[in-house]
Amino acid sequence: MYSKLYSVLITFPFEQLGLGLRKLSLSGTSGNIAAIIIYVLICLLPCLLFFRLKRSGKLLKTDFFLPVLTVLLFAVIYYMINPGLFHAGLPGTGKMLLGCTCYSVIFGYIVLRLLETYSLSDTRRLHVWLRTLLTVVIFLFFYAILAEFFETFTISILNLRKVNSYSSTDMTMTYIFLVLQCITNALPYILAVFILFSSIRSLNALLHNVYSDASEAAIEKLTSLCTKSLVIAVLSSIGFNILQLIFHKILLQIKMIISIPVFSIAFVLAVLLTANYVRENQKLKQDNDLFI
Repeated sequence: MYSKLYSVLITFPFEQLGLGLRKLSLSGTSGNIAAIIIYVLICLLPCLLFFRLKRSGKLLKTDFFLPVLTVLLFAVIYYMINPGLFHAGLPGTGKMLLGCTCYSVIFGYIVLRLLETYSLSDTRRLHVWLRTLLTVVIFLFFYAILAEFFETFTISILNLRKVNSYSSTDMTMTYIFLVLQCITNALPYILAVFILFSSIRSLNALLHNVYSDASEAAIEKLTSLCTKSLVIAVLSSIGFNILQLIFHKILLQIKMIISIPVFSIAFVLAVLLTANYVRENQKLKQDNDLFI
């Protein structure tokens, strides 16, 4: 079961391009020629980027994905123009399958190229790349938060009303628990946003002077925030499940949440390890300064 928002996002802009080119093609002979030219030019964009990178001497091994992407675009946009020719086993998923395949190649290329670029970068450039990446992740978490509050929560309310449309049972408490469930689900993302902002500040401090008191304070603050956030996320999940158990007799919908924050734990351990390295380096520098 795919949400409407996901369906729109995963097919954009390929579906819109297909509809536009199809309409242009059906407008007449000149429109059909224009549609073919636009179709070919759009699909050749990755190849044009490939040759531009090659001429500028910036071509990397990962860039050989670009010709593959051109071939894929020819197929994806063609079937978007003629959706009746593409038959998926599960009705209604054809365009989503095409969009998802194309985006998997695009994002895969971006990730692999960034990885190859990182391996050739110095410390300052790596800092810029990492800060940019953290900023992108912040926006993704904001999207997850909005989706939880405005999409998942709305769907839960509508499903509850639909299932109990002929019931005279009071649903007030169930509504309250749906709100609590929404907050519990969104809380890890909210906390992650604060952690990422703190991470960016810590990176800036470390880049300025890794041995300064400001760097140590920033790392200590980030460590404390990560630890507290992990505790809050775990306790909120436990508390929500206990509350559902207590009020289970009057709830019309129950959803038990088992939270195992593996990635959060790994991130906290990474921050703690970084903090220890910073402390050890600062202590070593202080010892060397005293010796000199």
